Amino acid sequence: MFNIIKKKIHIIHNIYFKHKFFIKKKSYSMDGEDIFLNDYFKDKTKGFYVDVGCYHPIHRNNTYLLHKRGWCGINIDIHQFSIDLFNYLRPKDFNCNFAVSNKNEIVEMFHQKKLSQLSTIEEEQALKVFQGDIKKSKIQSFTLDAILEKKNFNNIKLDLLDIDVEGADLKVLEGFSIQKFRPELICVEIHEKEIKQSKIYDYVSNSDYELIWSGVFSHIFRSKS
Repeated sequence: MFNIIKKKIHIIHNIYFKHKFFIKKKSYSMDGEDIFLNDYFKDKTKGFYVDVGCYHPIHRNNTYLLHKRGWCGINIDIHQFSIDLFNYLRPKDFNCNFAVSNKNEIVEMFHQKKLSQLSTIEEEQALKVFQGDIKKSKIQSFTLDAILEKKNFNNIKLDLLDIDVEGADLKVLEGFSIQKFRPELICVEIHEKEIKQSKIYDYVSNSDYELIWSGVFSHIFRSKS
């Protein structure tokens, strides 16, 4: 009972106090991605998003403004505590504690805290961005196709696919039937300075998408179809 109460206090602290839930903000994203998305979908009151690497339901989150307007979707993260936060604040969404990659297998997860944007399944990325000791643990990885099938969303109209998984973004795309689901927008992180020379840019562009917005790391592509 004590552990349950302690967990709930930790959840409430991370939503209402640490990240000031009651203070209305214009943007909840890191770089204004949500402002662009909210404006782009301004006439769509109901929509469906898939947020891979969702991290936190309000802090640095690209889908919260859409959620407030009545959208719903799937939120996926490799940290269980992230999913605890989503289950508390977005209980009508489908919230999953998995890694997402291009294979269904057990993979190694590299992390330092139980809630972090920097956690990854890519060791090279962890060595590049982590400072101090790196913790390792095992986690189940699924392709995005497998998760959508598991949740019975094979025929869903997907409006927004948001990907932020610290170096494994291309693997997420490789495990996703982009032509079948054809999300209207894809928001994905590209860390290369010359984004048009990146493998992610090539992959999305060759799938008949065009770049329509760029931030520091996030880039938004629109389906031409």
